[in-house]
Amino acid sequence: MAKIKNIISSDNSVIVDFEIDASTVFIAIKNSGVNAALHLKIKPSTAIFGLEGKKDLSKLNLFKEIKYMAPLKEIRIFVDGYDSFFRHLKNSMIDFTITWQDENKKSFKTKISHDLKIYSDLIFFIKKS
Repeated sequence: MAKIKNIISSDNSVIVDFEIDASTVFIAIKNSGVNAALHLKIKPSTAIFGLEGKKDLSKLNLFKEIKYMAPLKEIRIFVDGYDSFFRHLKNSMIDFTITWQDENKKSFKTKISHDLKIYSDLIFFIKKS
């Protein structure tokens, strides 16, 4: 459940979200708008460790700049297994500052805050279902 600051019109909306289930954690970058997102930059507020805590995913080129992201496009990044992710999680609060332009060179900026500790005890309920 992300807290979204600076709500963007439905024509131009890019979000970064965590998709977490009983076994895996993914980061999803979604252009849910009807316009392309150009020069998309995503700045996490803290390191995001994945792959058994061995790789800082916040340093991926994907977070530096995506030159073109098509309308309604989604990119999913495997982070880690559920247990490993929460075992290596250093800071449960992660903010993403997201900036981009549309095809008319209009600039957009939003900040999304995630509190990942809300997911840390869900595994008990998911696995029992």
